[in-house]
Amino acid sequence: MRKLRLGRLVGGLLVLSVFGCEEMAPVEEVPAEASELGESQGLLTQVTSFGTNPGNLRMWKHVPTSMPANAPLIVAMHGCTQTANGYSSTGWDALAEQLKFYVVYPEQISGNNQNACFNWFEPGDIARGQGEALSIKQMVDKMKTDHSIDPNRVFVTGLSAGAAMTYVMAATYPDVFSGAAIMAGVPYKCATSMTDAFSCMSPGKDMSATQWRDLVRNAYAGYTGPYPRISIWHGTSDYTVKNTNLTEGLEQWTAVHGIDMTEDVNETVAGYPHKVYKDTAGKALVETYAITGMGHGTPIDPAFKFPGSSVGCGTAGAYVLDTDICSTWHVAKFFGLDNSDSVAPTVSLTAPANGASVSGSVQVTANASDNVAVSKVEFFIDNTLVGTDSASPYAYAWNSATATNGTHALVAKAYDAAGNTATSSTVSVTVSGGISDTTPPTVSITFPTGGATVAGAVDVTATASDDIGVTKVEFLIDGTVVGQGVSARQAGPFVYNWNTTAYSTGVHSLQARAYDAAGNTAASGSVSVTVDQNSVRFTERFSNNGPDNAGWALTEWALDASDQTGATGSKSILGSATPAFNTVTRTASVAVTLTANPRLSYSRKVDLSAANTSASAAFRVIVNNGTDNVVDSVVKSGFGTVTEANWTQRTDIDLSAYANRSVVLKFVVTATDTGSNLTRAKAWVDSITIGPPSSSSDTTPPTVNVSAPANGATVSGTVDVTASASDAVGVKKVEFYVDGALADTDTTSPFVFTWNTAGVANGSHSLMAKAYDAANNIGSDNDTAVTVSNSSGGTTLASFNSIAAEDGYVKANADGSAPAVGTFTTPAVGLGSDSKHNRAFFSFDTSALPDTATLVRASLKVTLSSGSGDPWADPVGNTLVIDLKNGTFGAATTETTDFTAAATASAVGELIKFTTGGQTSTDFNAAGLAALNKTGKTQARLRFAQNNTGMRYLFLTEGTGAVLTVEYK
Repeated sequence: MRKLRLGRLVGGLLVLSVFGCEEMAPVEEVPAEASELGESQGLLTQVTSFGTNPGNLRMWKHVPTSMPANAPLIVAMHGCTQTANGYSSTGWDALAEQLKFYVVYPEQISGNNQNACFNWFEPGDIARGQGEALSIKQMVDKMKTDHSIDPNRVFVTGLSAGAAMTYVMAATYPDVFSGAAIMAGVPYKCATSMTDAFSCMSPGKDMSATQWRDLVRNAYAGYTGPYPRISIWHGTSDYTVKNTNLTEGLEQWTAVHGIDMTEDVNETVAGYPHKVYKDTAGKALVETYAITGMGHGTPIDPAFKFPGSSVGCGTAGAYVLDTDICSTWHVAKFFGLDNSDSVAPTVSLTAPANGASVSGSVQVTANASDNVAVSKVEFFIDNTLVGTDSASPYAYAWNSATATNGTHALVAKAYDAAGNTATSSTVSVTVSGGISDTTPPTVSITFPTGGATVAGAVDVTATASDDIGVTKVEFLIDGTVVGQGVSARQAGPFVYNWNTTAYSTGVHSLQARAYDAAGNTAASGSVSVTVDQNSVRFTERFSNNGPDNAGWALTEWALDASDQTGATGSKSILGSATPAFNTVTRTASVAVTLTANPRLSYSRKVDLSAANTSASAAFRVIVNNGTDNVVDSVVKSGFGTVTEANWTQRTDIDLSAYANRSVVLKFVVTATDTGSNLTRAKAWVDSITIGPPSSSSDTTPPTVNVSAPANGATVSGTVDVTASASDAVGVKKVEFYVDGALADTDTTSPFVFTWNTAGVANGSHSLMAKAYDAANNIGSDNDTAVTVSNSSGGTTLASFNSIAAEDGYVKANADGSAPAVGTFTTPAVGLGSDSKHNRAFFSFDTSALPDTATLVRASLKVTLSSGSGDPWADPVGNTLVIDLKNGTFGAATTETTDFTAAATASAVGELIKFTTGGQTSTDFNAAGLAALNKTGKTQARLRFAQNNTGMRYLFLTEGTGAVLTVEYK
């Protein structure tokens, strides 16, 4: 049996147990007399004999039906806490049935690692010819013996700990594997101990490309053959394994292949950045996918159907994430597993023409062809996926009124059934009558805070927002740009990891600068922080055969030769409690004066054993400031053991509740056993530091889900779009989007947006919800599509754009006195800088309505141009109301008398708060329907329901920016 390695997964590679290791999964052994092929697990079959198996792993395989000779083989490795069967949910089995390749799933057992993590950081498991690496290689050998395997088409992939092990196999057995795909892993030999593993996971280890390369080259000394092709996937919001590991992995393997780090292909695939690095012959050797907004996991797309199959790409679950991109399919393509169709389609945009000026509704069309068949065409505007059409003629209806005025880039991308793609040339158009975006973003640095003292590696965090959208955030230190965070489809806060050790001791200024698509920029306020590596005020390493600091009370603990620091002559302290029909407590303590915002880090090993169901053993870290406050603990109650064979590093434990106080820091082991003398509690402690925090305390995004209407539903009329959202701290707001445009915001649960579907065309529409917490972490759900059908029941929809030449606004005092016609070109509503209230007017020619029509429903959609302040919050809950005139309030143009002129019907509908794009009103009431003119013009007057008291106003877009929609029989 191998030595037990203990750990706990926190969505990732391996994080050592702090709480909850009370139960240990049993070590399941395979009987020696078992047959070669054991039990089945779903579609998997266990193979119980495959060589010497020095790593003590399990082997499962999937064998598709009707396999040809010389078929490829995929080795797929799960992440921590997962199983072989669980990881098959990524879709490899289903794809194997279509493309005819074998799949092997190595599986970790609890006897090697309590939480089923492959031991990617253990020297004995990551060397050629040893441990788990050799066991996996022996599985490949077994498949070659039992099946007809093409030795030149053996590939390996994995998630998290499995991804790190994938790098191991690519480095140690380049003669076996032709390609490797890494889902959120760390480079080969980043860690060779459990302590190293933590820094590799986050914030990551920064080494030169040459240093990384040599680690791989030395793994199989003397090897001169080719190395596997490498596909690297990582979520940009992965806080378990920082996505800096994507860059380091890229450095390692481009250097191994002897190619540069300048991408030869830079494109967007399914909305995500994809880069390819080729050799001089044009062969793709390394590729990267940065899955924007994704956390820790393998990206899948259940809606994507594998060619020739009705089966989707995987099933979403823990660390198997539905992100609308099928990594399984794209990796298979990168490996060259699909030999049925290698011919890419052709595609070109046919309308609008390059250089055209457009406004209102624009039909974007494309021609696409393929030697077999085109499966779909995607349309992109400014690199954002806006629509998909799966049938010819390929088209997307673009409401350019929701875009900013100026130049925009249109691109079409065609797919065939085999997944081959082609991208059209870019067509540039100029939008007029859209949104005049002159509003800069807002941006602020949220961590560290002003006046903070920092040391070591620090995550500088900023939040940014814009009425249209933030494209990037740059970080500046002392006025110099040092890095940037790029916007993402599901973006959370923007983060830059700052290595303060490269900066001088003293005050430094931090600033963030945000950009929107229109080129508007804004800079945050400057945050001054003090860099002081000596701000780690308390350091204890027991480096001189005893405590480095005076004041320790160690009478119940002892110095021990075990040492985490590696310093010559250094020791740790050991506490041991062994009860005999009683309770025994052992305490080591030291007085510490804490600074502002302190964080505790230390290293430990524990050995806790409870000999019977009534016994208990515990290790606790306590802050005594008048009362005992437990800040960290490991507890075992009832029969069982918790053993950490290697050092566990605990970091950034928040002690801010005791800031600027003198406290007693205690390390305590306690054991209780009233029935025997067999229970024990032992703990080793070393490398204690107390210093400033290195990252924001809240980096976990909320979870959010569009709960109604259901995906695939058909809707009409007014529909409540609801979302559920939760967060460890609290949800601040939920935004609702229709077809990518912000439609509404709700700040209280239940989160609801009332959607008048008459404001959009019949057909498919996407719904998305974004949840924000107080730290501006963002969680998104964008997998809901519904079909709007408002023509059932014999009704007809008619839409009328406003008559721009007749639109305008009138301003006056609150009582209507001293009115004047506004002089700006876009209608205004709210309180202006001249302390006058503005009311906006839109005129519509509704004479096309049949004289005999029965009006069923009507609503008004308006589009934001710009504004100042927040009139919706003055007073809180303010809304826009609509007055209607059958005809016009005065003449066809806007006159001063229109401000107080009598309406045919007042307050027929209302518009709730919106801060970007367009907003549709509630359905008009009966009086409003009756006020619509079937034989001429109808004019709408917009005013705030309650007058603003401060200068706060909106500018609205006329013409195609204001649309009156009427449903009639």
